[in-house]
Amino acid sequence: MIVKAFVLKQHSIGKIASMCAPGTIAVIRPQRTIEGMFREAVRKTIQEKKSAREDLDAIREYFLAMAVTPAYKETVEMTVDTVSTYLREAMYVQTASVAIEDYVMAKCARLCAEAVNQYVRGKLLDGTELMICTSDAKGEQHFDWTASEQQIRKRCKGDGPLVISGGYGRLTSGYVVRVGKDGAHLMAALIAAVFKADTIELHVEAHGVEGLSAITYDEAAHYCASERAPFSSSALWPAKNAGIPILVKDIEDETFDGTLISTGSAHKTAVLADKNLDLITVYGTGLLGRVGMSGAIFSCLATVGVNVRFIAQTSSEYSISFAIRSEEKERALKAIRGLFKANPLLPLDDVVVLNKSVGIITVFGSRMRNLPGMSGAVFSALGAAGINIIASAQGGEELSISVVVAAKDVDKAAGLLQ
Repeated sequence: MIVKAFVLKQHSIGKIASMCAPGTIAVIRPQRTIEGMFREAVRKTIQEKKSAREDLDAIREYFLAMAVTPAYKETVEMTVDTVSTYLREAMYVQTASVAIEDYVMAKCARLCAEAVNQYVRGKLLDGTELMICTSDAKGEQHFDWTASEQQIRKRCKGDGPLVISGGYGRLTSGYVVRVGKDGAHLMAALIAAVFKADTIELHVEAHGVEGLSAITYDEAAHYCASERAPFSSSALWPAKNAGIPILVKDIEDETFDGTLISTGSAHKTAVLADKNLDLITVYGTGLLGRVGMSGAIFSCLATVGVNVRFIAQTSSEYSISFAIRSEEKERALKAIRGLFKANPLLPLDDVVVLNKSVGIITVFGSRMRNLPGMSGAVFSALGAAGINIIASAQGGEELSISVVVAAKDVDKAAGLLQ
């Protein structure tokens, strides 16, 4: 058995269908363009309280262009009408916009899977029936591995090709929810692990992993930390635990053999560059020897939905620096300042400093492990080029080094370290 995950594009539907032979389980997710169209329809309706008719008409045309059967044409019309009615009703209901978007996006993924199944003529499954989540007392959602495995064993049976809509699951209460950054790839990996598949193939909108021919699971995890990574690290752990190799292929470039993720080794060290970030530094005597201070800072950021991309702390405990996406800086600053204001035991000399417009350069690879002078080589190369390092961090596993530099220096720095 081979489990494959595909990004569906209009012009690639025939090619995708040709790769869904008997014994294949195909998980289908929408391309970013059509996802953006659906999200814009939700935003316009819920936030602006305007009609999304033009957006929905464009969505209808997008899917009808892939129709080859009368049944699918009817499905497209019915689904778009359902989404239109749902959005009009949701406009006047006090429902979280995230919940509304998740419901609509699951419909998008279902249409993509049905588009492929026109050609494949296999068994079609809605991914929301397989991916089960729970909600705790605080309302936070958690993926339920055991319940999901049970559903997969129950529903994913048969020798013919199986086509599944990916990326979305359900809470035990029945509500549709997005499953992580890329639930389609997590679903593919989990199905592969359950049935002990031979291989997992991820067909993505990128040239594999930086064009490399091979990379380890742990190295891939560092790569997935990048915002531009075309797949999530959540897909790695079920595969690694089950010993199933992952082949990451370019959906557009058939000449590229792909990047094999396994227990092997990369052929070279790779460099990643992330932009559109800001660096926040908290320092002062209030941090010195205070148990739980780091936890309090990052907990308050999590509470307001801010994702931390980079952390650096000195052994003196005098400062903590962390990088976040630029659009999240106001929420982050408000949360941190609120934490200090609410704690009268903290000294008054604690300071919060914002470094705007920074980027992160990450050098990663298994060949860095136990190699003396690797960090020195990175810092020396950047220093010789006149690039100032604002902050840096290295994992204890010696697989990666990350440095924070000004946004204007990101491209130059990445080029030097390639």
